[in-house]
Amino acid sequence: MATLNEKVRLFRGLLTGETAEAGPFYVLVDVTRSCNLACLGCRYHSPHVKVPSPGDRSKKNISFHLFRELCKQLRAMGTGRLILTGEGEPFLHPRLLEMISTAKSVGLHVTLFTNGTLLDEGKVQSLIDSQLDVLTVSLWAGSQEEYERNHPGAGPEYFNTIVDALQRMARLKADQASHLPSVVMHHPIYRNNFGSIQAMADLAQETGCNTLSFSPLRTRRGKLESFALTQDETRLLSLNLAGIKRRLDSLAIGHNIDNTILRYRTGEKVWEKVPCYVGWVQAHIKVDGTVLPCNSCSLPMGNLNEDRLSDIWNGPSLKRFRRQTLTKEGLAHVGLHCDCHFCCHVEDNMRVHRIFRWFSPFLPGKRNRKAWLPLETS
Repeated sequence: MATLNEKVRLFRGLLTGETAEAGPFYVLVDVTRSCNLACLGCRYHSPHVKVPSPGDRSKKNISFHLFRELCKQLRAMGTGRLILTGEGEPFLHPRLLEMISTAKSVGLHVTLFTNGTLLDEGKVQSLIDSQLDVLTVSLWAGSQEEYERNHPGAGPEYFNTIVDALQRMARLKADQASHLPSVVMHHPIYRNNFGSIQAMADLAQETGCNTLSFSPLRTRRGKLESFALTQDETRLLSLNLAGIKRRLDSLAIGHNIDNTILRYRTGEKVWEKVPCYVGWVQAHIKVDGTVLPCNSCSLPMGNLNEDRLSDIWNGPSLKRFRRQTLTKEGLAHVGLHCDCHFCCHVEDNMRVHRIFRWFSPFLPGKRNRKAWLPLETS
């Protein structure tokens, strides 16, 4: 959640139409391109779809030197949060734990995304010792059998490893009186598993997770359309999510169910409903140093091997991106290069737009253009 100072600086920058007065609130860093799974819905490793990734494909891991310098730059820019993710499994990077310690040493709030299959006892203890803030484990299934169906070539031992690791994490945290890391079990939803959300709630409770989160499958411009939910399935899912929400609330397990239902209600074509403000609040760094506005966009804004992030942040490419995404015409053009379907930022974009929509028509160059007034998703 942004601080009051960050919000004020965000809106001051928005009034210029292109220049961010605050550094990114958070930055996502791709750790590695390598992965030990082939999740059906993954844009990079699914047997059904391979989305080209921008940047130098010969680079498999981010260099530790580049990462260390980035952490220093983030603190200088006032960025407080760092998210370690990737095209693959972060624990396949040989210096991942050292990277977490480096980020923590400069005061960054650190979130790590993982598929959980490499979380042995030593890594679990190391994550606790590192004071990692949030550990998010992506899990597409609530049982061994479902896990094998959703991860071609993966055996049931992977599912057991994840469950054992999460239970061990909860046990060790309790024994050591540690509240970190906060553990999020994340469940992407699609046709093969949308009936399993009750099982996921059971699993979150059994493993002592702090939060259970969900997200709609992104069909990758229709390439995974066979896995998408029908309208009837979506309505049934929304009802089931509402029921699970009450249960999770009673158990004091966090969730993002309101956000998930909003994303389904908004639909895939979110760019028709609300502007995109992502270029003002975050940046995504690929393993080779390429800087993107977000993980779903293939438009390079610069490269950290050539320029500092602060220079890229208010450089010509990102300024142009910000101008474009404040208009329907511009956002439609950007959509040719970005997969905005079921955008994960829709709730934040709406929160900003509820205020900024009253000022945006008066920005330079905005008159006589199609606007998002009134808020179309209300």
